[in-house]
Amino acid sequence: MIKEKIFRKVSNKYLKRIFYTTILVLAFMLLFFQANIHSTKLASNSSKFLSKLDLNIQEVKIEGTKNTDGSDIVSALNLSKDTPLVKFNLQDANNRISRLDWVKDVEIKKLYPSTLKIKIYEYEPIAIWIYDGSKFVIDQDGQIIKGLDPNKFKNLKFVAGYNALDYIPSIIKSLGEYPGFDDRVKSILRVGDRRWTVRLFNGLEIYFPETGMSKAIEILQNLDNETQLLSRYIDVIDMRLPNRMDIMPSIDIKRKSI
Repeated sequence: MIKEKIFRKVSNKYLKRIFYTTILVLAFMLLFFQANIHSTKLASNSSKFLSKLDLNIQEVKIEGTKNTDGSDIVSALNLSKDTPLVKFNLQDANNRISRLDWVKDVEIKKLYPSTLKIKIYEYEPIAIWIYDGSKFVIDQDGQIIKGLDPNKFKNLKFVAGYNALDYIPSIIKSLGEYPGFDDRVKSILRVGDRRWTVRLFNGLEIYFPETGMSKAIEILQNLDNETQLLSRYIDVIDMRLPNRMDIMPSIDIKRKSI
């Protein structure tokens, strides 16, 4: 009997707890539902209110441009002196600005009462890719930047060879880790989709191994610091074989030695 009484007390206690918990949950759900309806109406009313104000775009703030002309961006917005900010279509403007040559991505925001804020993300050219007799400007992600004239980028390295496009970001980054050597490089050739041949501005060609290119550059830099190796009359430095460096003197030196 005692056990039955205890069981009934415990059961009643839990049943009451479940009942009150259910009531609370239902109450919260009802409040949440009403709040959503209210916020939706509020947003709708706010939009109607702003539309009635007829606030025109008075200012355009542009950030992030280095090569993109601000006037081209404003032209792409297709604004008039009485363009209402609230009715301005951000997606259409985004699409038009994205068609500009240097623009990789764009963010446009409305700042009430009368301002458009535009942030431009431009392409970053890192190399000129030569393929099938044509030249293409390549960005930091290995993508072709359409609309840019490769002949205007005299400071960029030429890259060619089988599957070279896939490796342009990585090889440019690797060379950039050795500024003293990188500044001498004019062009880079991908050979057999396995290794690189680098040509310096003085005409010297360096055949790098399939692996350990960074180590090979360090060796060259150390030798150049000691002996000015990279400035001598040399046509080719062959480093393809491990623990070996073959040097081919230039034709002028050969003639003088005859």
